Amino acid sequence: MSTITHVNPNGETVQVSVGENVTIGENVTIGKNAIIGKNAIIGKNVTIGWNVTIGWNVTIGENAIVSKNAIVSKNANIGENANIGSYSIICPNAIIGQNAIIGENSYIGWNVTIGSYSTIGENAIIGYGVTIDEGSTIGPDA
Repeated sequence: MSTITHVNPNGETVQVSVGENVTIGENVTIGKNAIIGKNAIIGKNVTIGWNVTIGWNVTIGENAIVSKNAIVSKNANIGENANIGSYSIICPNAIIGQNAIIGENSYIGWNVTIGSYSTIGENAIIGYGVTIDEGSTIGPDA
């Protein structure tokens, strides 16, 4: 891990801890105290909030948002235009489809697949290996 200075689109500079072979696309906003693990790929126009941890080998698609204090664990894949709520945990090998919304303080378990255009409400817990079909809605506190 090394510390780099990243210049956000608004001109703000932040110190970011990054692993080896990290790719950060154009026009990416990164909050203070973010950590990005080795081999991560961050697409263009992504927003990463304060205190976010991105694990090894994570891919985050273009225009996605990972809100403050969220954790995206190793080998996860966040689709284009997806929105990960504050304080949420995305476990290893999870796949979050494009345009999916994960509510605040939600837990997405290991090897879970959330289909594109799906919405997971706040405080939801999605257990190990579950597949949520495209366009589905899971309410809050589920």
